[in-house]
Amino acid sequence: MKDNSKKLNKEQLQAVKYKKGPLLIIAGAGTGKTTVITERIKYLIEKEIAKPSEILALTFTEKAAREMEERVDRALPYGYTQMWISTFHSFCDRVLRNSALNIGLNPGYKLNTQSESIQFFRKHLFEFDLEYFRPLGNPIKFIDGMLQHFSRLQDEDVTPDQYIAWVNTKSKVQNLKLTDEERIELLKWKELAMAFKKYDELKIKEGVADFGDLIVKTLELFRKRPNVLSDYRKNFRYVLIDEFQDTNISQNEMVKLLVGKGGNVTVVLDDDQSIYRFRGAAVSNALYFRNAFPDAKVVTLAKNYRSSQEILDKAYSLIQFNNPDRLEVIEKVDKKLISQVKYKDTEIKFIHTDRVENEAEEVAKEIRKLINPENKANQREDLINQSTILTSPLDYKDIAILVRANNHAEPFTRALSRFGVPYQFLGPGRLFKQPEIVDLISYLKVLYDFDDSVSMYRLLSLEFFDIAPRDLIKITNYAKWNNLTLYDACERLKEIAISEETKEKVGKLTEIISQQQRLINKETAGQLLYNFLQATGLFQKLLNPDSPLAERRVKNVSKFFDKLKTYEVEHEDAGVRSVVDWIDLASELGESPLAADVDWMDFDAVNILTVHSAKGLEFPVVFLVNLVSQRFPTNQRREQIPIPDDLIKEVLPKGDYHVQEERRLFYVGMTRAKKNLYLTAANYYGEGKREKKLSPFIFEALGDDAVSSEQLTVDTKQLSFLDYQPMDHLPPIIDKQPQIHIDYLSYSQIETFRICPLHYKLKYIYKLPTPPSSSQSFGNTFHAVMKEFYDLVKIGKKPTLNLMYKILENKWVAEGYMSKSHEERSYEKIKKFLKHYLENLFDPGVLPIQTEQPFIVRIDDLKVGGKIDRVDAEGSGVHIIDYKTGSHPLTQKEADNDLQLCIYAMAASLIPEFPFNRKPEDIKLSLYYFDTPQVVTTKRSKEQIEEAKKIILDYRKQIEESDFKCSKNILCESCEYKLFCQADE
Repeated sequence: MKDNSKKLNKEQLQAVKYKKGPLLIIAGAGTGKTTVITERIKYLIEKEIAKPSEILALTFTEKAAREMEERVDRALPYGYTQMWISTFHSFCDRVLRNSALNIGLNPGYKLNTQSESIQFFRKHLFEFDLEYFRPLGNPIKFIDGMLQHFSRLQDEDVTPDQYIAWVNTKSKVQNLKLTDEERIELLKWKELAMAFKKYDELKIKEGVADFGDLIVKTLELFRKRPNVLSDYRKNFRYVLIDEFQDTNISQNEMVKLLVGKGGNVTVVLDDDQSIYRFRGAAVSNALYFRNAFPDAKVVTLAKNYRSSQEILDKAYSLIQFNNPDRLEVIEKVDKKLISQVKYKDTEIKFIHTDRVENEAEEVAKEIRKLINPENKANQREDLINQSTILTSPLDYKDIAILVRANNHAEPFTRALSRFGVPYQFLGPGRLFKQPEIVDLISYLKVLYDFDDSVSMYRLLSLEFFDIAPRDLIKITNYAKWNNLTLYDACERLKEIAISEETKEKVGKLTEIISQQQRLINKETAGQLLYNFLQATGLFQKLLNPDSPLAERRVKNVSKFFDKLKTYEVEHEDAGVRSVVDWIDLASELGESPLAADVDWMDFDAVNILTVHSAKGLEFPVVFLVNLVSQRFPTNQRREQIPIPDDLIKEVLPKGDYHVQEERRLFYVGMTRAKKNLYLTAANYYGEGKREKKLSPFIFEALGDDAVSSEQLTVDTKQLSFLDYQPMDHLPPIIDKQPQIHIDYLSYSQIETFRICPLHYKLKYIYKLPTPPSSSQSFGNTFHAVMKEFYDLVKIGKKPTLNLMYKILENKWVAEGYMSKSHEERSYEKIKKFLKHYLENLFDPGVLPIQTEQPFIVRIDDLKVGGKIDRVDAEGSGVHIIDYKTGSHPLTQKEADNDLQLCIYAMAASLIPEFPFNRKPEDIKLSLYYFDTPQVVTTKRSKEQIEEAKKIILDYRKQIEESDFKCSKNILCESCEYKLFCQADE
């Protein structure tokens, strides 16, 4: 810990080394709050105050959870069994999967997205007793509003029964005094309360849940089952929460239950960066925490390691306008940030133009100046920090353009393209809008609607088909002149004067569409799409990307197929029309999944992203753009169906909460900048005739500087056609293929690569999904049955064959079997395996200390992970058991050298946590084969474990240097990826 301590300032060290009891850390932007949390976790582990599995760390986003886990992971040199670092929702999902039966819920529930919740509600719409909220003319008008209403009630920890009780109380007290208008209002509340209860009952009945349920059902579990709560309290001796300012009442209540009075809970927050709270209740959580834990220690972090003092001072001036609704005022703490870094030539600049096109143009010009190759050699970022001078030139990736909304980015992407500046859009939820995914969706739309000429045109325009533009124009003109759809025109190519090559290409495409259309009622959308890519040869092109952009495209396509596969598993109707409806609805709600998770720092390109997406990031240069009224701040969006004020438990601000929230968002945008900050605005946007007012936030931040800057409006003129000519002497855009770096391996991955490098690439790098196989379903079922069997026996259930068969019935996975008879034979086979186990191998005196035990072990900077089926205590050692349902057992000699068993022994000897941390000679390793049946047992020496490390590191080297060609192994003949092997021949 000594090395880490040197990096931390006095206040950070105080927080990191705080021993016991509640701790509130008020951490401003750039003060190292994530560092403090991760260093605190490391401190607790290294000082043996707590084991990794006894620490629960909760964050607000998956990205933050991943980053925190990676940081902590690097500090644990020997590995660990499991860490509980996750989002609130992921944690609750894990709790409910394990314990939901205790409150009568199905632990195998399906988690609905927002669009799936709307589809679910539509399906059951006429089972609700609705009148006002189901108008006959438009019965689905209020569905989205009602669902948001229910979600808000869940956030406020209001149950359906409490809502009904509130309505009934209101009716009794006020019924005689109500006006007709008030009586109608009360009837509306009653209708909503009953619908809330009905919706909850329907979800339980059909085994589905939405994201709000994860929190409220976990709360219900902890409140109704003190024994379950007690187990989790004992397990988690320390609880840490990041971004606490953005949690809601239900989440706070859950934390309070989990830690008990005076528990070891650490929360980190910054009310000035609260951008997700209901009605701007930024300080509510801090007040709630102080009330729940009055003796909590408070540590304030104000030393900033990111931005220049000038940027911090201007941001502080801005955020003062949110007083008195700030912790600085309420808690009487000093939140003025003090920069610990010094930059040469730091700058805050205001650019004001007449039109948005010229605003974008000025931004592009400024970027060209910053990156100009002639100036680049002289342009250095001189960072003086603790007597250390660091110099580095600016790259495109050091620059960010922050927009308030996704649809504000377009003028800037156009301007950057004109100036030859590479850029990438990092907006969230963009998968369904990626060009290659829009192409695939267009194919699905054409399949069930030949009249969709827009989608058909998109298909014909695919770069892969390389149809001559002249011919494409002739086809579209023919369709227009003859009042035909584009598809109909493509079926009459003989009448159109186009090249034979084009006729052949279009003919092939229409033939494929016609063939697939005949299967539309038999196959899923995913399968039809798969067939299309195979028939056209697009798969082979995707297989060998030749640039980072092509790499990203193939990852997006893989992710899209993965989403389709998930949809098929969770929905009875996964046909083309249902899937397209789902995609359209999800896109409309802004719920499109994230595009492929690639490291954006691999690409030297200007980053365009929303201010919300930029939270947690930093850039040397930031452009905050479109700073005018109605854009930033935006117009307030009111809830369609607000919840009654009586049911709101949040402490709401005294001021205008919408403007305050927008001001906090502006503050977040400003504090992303390290050295240079540009604020930009224009007078006119789009075709609007009315001049826009400058955002008040500009004046609040810059003060007199803004007033003088406002007069210096950039003298610009409307773009002419000359502005579109290619620009000379543009800097080259470097498009390097990123090198593959492997930081995690499992035995399965190593074995896959050993058999076929191409298979490894498709499965683990591109993550290309495949249809479920019978062997996979069979193995998963068997392992699930064995785990639950022992879980139940441990709590007193009698170990009978009937118990095993009952578990089998509930856990059976029916996917991947060739026929019903194949499935039935497999079901009987598992019953035979279970009977043999109970009669020949089960020992009531030996119960496992762990089942399905995950682990991570480190070899240098490589993580090696896996899951052990079962760990038994045996004297001073452990007995590790691996269940095998395949029909090819290892010989004793093979088992004595098996790499998988070496990895298990490595984990059991190196990980300093129960049930591991054993000497190699005290570790017994067994393979239980059920098909044969037989047991093969072996051990490992210290020397064998060291040799296994070298073998694993060598495999990593081979993978990183591989060309991923198909090995032509005999197993490739039945491989699910055999289609791709044709590309290598």
